[in-house]
Amino acid sequence: MMRIWLIAMVAVLLSAAPAAAQAPLRVLLLPYTNAAALMRIHQPLREHLQRELGRPVELFTSADFVAHFEDIRKGDFDVAVTGPHFGAYAVQHGARALLRYRATLTPVLAVRKGTGLTDPAQLKGKVVSASNRLSTSSLAGERWLAERGLVAGRDYELRASATHTTAIMAVAMGEVDAALTTHTPIHQAPEDVRARIEAIPAPSGVPHLFTIARPTLPEAEVRTVRAAFLAFGESAAGREFFAASGYQGYVPLTAEDVAAMRPVVDLLLTALPKAQP
Repeated sequence: MMRIWLIAMVAVLLSAAPAAAQAPLRVLLLPYTNAAALMRIHQPLREHLQRELGRPVELFTSADFVAHFEDIRKGDFDVAVTGPHFGAYAVQHGARALLRYRATLTPVLAVRKGTGLTDPAQLKGKVVSASNRLSTSSLAGERWLAERGLVAGRDYELRASATHTTAIMAVAMGEVDAALTTHTPIHQAPEDVRARIEAIPAPSGVPHLFTIARPTLPEAEVRTVRAAFLAFGESAAGREFFAASGYQGYVPLTAEDVAAMRPVVDLLLTALPKAQP
């Protein structure tokens, strides 16, 4: 399976020479944007974990959401920061629940300012971009539009986009009428793009990104890793990370969170064959 490695510079690894004897902690990231942006966003987390754990930390991502689900399904990671539907599936199949982001993941329609689009019902006959048919925002967003009587392929054209960022930029540039996304990618978009976008939120949301550990990670290591992630949230770098991302911090990942994602997991498993190349 193709993977994109986001390892920091050799100089950083050399500076961690005392930790080099230990196997790296492999952290899988959800590919919601391009690899360079993922590295930039999560570099403070990587540096913190390396200091706290006293061992190298490798960040990597998957080529796309189909490949990501395969990595999750196989447990091909030590820790994964993943979509809540992928994470819920993994926990249901033995993965260790660590934490989740405090923010709620609410599907939103990103529309261009000045178009007069204020309600999903106005999308009939329009073009809607989505980052991936397997993302939480796409699955829950399509369900939201269906509840409003709009079916993809019948009432509106659903156009695939490589990432949330490119879907939002397509709206800003007038290439599509709306994008199914969430608040976080809008928050992380360049300022000139944000200035041209308005968000229409769905009436309800789901738990945000899950942080999980592979099923075979030893219990002592699970506790140590969970503590290291929590310590990041309390650090200056962590507070800056959560303020910039809009994730708001960490909270425990509970059985209730997993149960809340079951309807979206069902949609994921139904959509998966359609998303295969």
